[in-house]
Amino acid sequence: MVDQQAEHEAVHAQALSCLREGIREPLFGQTTIGWSERCVEVPWVSGHLASSRTLLDIGWSMSPPEWLRVLLAARDTGTSLTGIDIIDPRRVSSRYPPDIRDKVLSVPVRVEDFLTAQPNGESFDTITCLSTLEHIGFDVASAPEDTDSAFVRAKSPEQASSERSSTVDHEFMNAAAEFLQPGGRLLVTVPAGQGTPILHQDSLGLFTYQYEYDETSWRLLTEDPRFAILEEVFFRYSSVDGWHQVSWFSDLADQTSALMPFATGCALVCLERR
Repeated sequence: MVDQQAEHEAVHAQALSCLREGIREPLFGQTTIGWSERCVEVPWVSGHLASSRTLLDIGWSMSPPEWLRVLLAARDTGTSLTGIDIIDPRRVSSRYPPDIRDKVLSVPVRVEDFLTAQPNGESFDTITCLSTLEHIGFDVASAPEDTDSAFVRAKSPEQASSERSSTVDHEFMNAAAEFLQPGGRLLVTVPAGQGTPILHQDSLGLFTYQYEYDETSWRLLTEDPRFAILEEVFFRYSSVDGWHQVSWFSDLADQTSALMPFATGCALVCLERR
């Protein structure tokens, strides 16, 4: 049985160290057996935030606590932090640890779809999108009076829709280009594998789909001519060795996390707005 509290504390501690030192040192190896991709993506992205002055986080309201803590720590050191999410954080406030709940709710949040949001005079030197892009195009906010789930979800696999518009990733990059200052950085992490929608069962036992990127769909993001790759890394999970870094996206081609609690392949990139 995985000690989730120990996992969260280890990821948080490593991420804070990366944030302070400006280094990118994910957790990997046998210690991470049974751990989610948070152990590689949160420290890695945190190491890119040391110089951020204005930061927009996509998927803020539903972020895992260890990532929220890092973003709040960045704000405490002078970074201006804004969130954007289709879910109002006040609606899901009970999911935030009590010791940071008030801080989370004090962050300004744009409750809207990033794909159609307009900058309205705002611009940022950093945009972060951790394990969120794969949900865009599938997730829809439920009615505010729905107390069962903040999202429209299916009660059985047969009821879940696997349809995702082919334009989602292009629209995402368009929006990122609009919100980022020239020279600004876009940090994205996604589950990597076979390049298809995969079925996911959430913590409430409800079903939805998310997208698992393959090399072709990943390159549509990273080779956008408006951006340049500053750094790109790939990680793979093994039940024997835990998480470990691999050299190429092709090393993840056989992975899939369908109906699994976490991804078994993860692609991470830091892009610079030209």
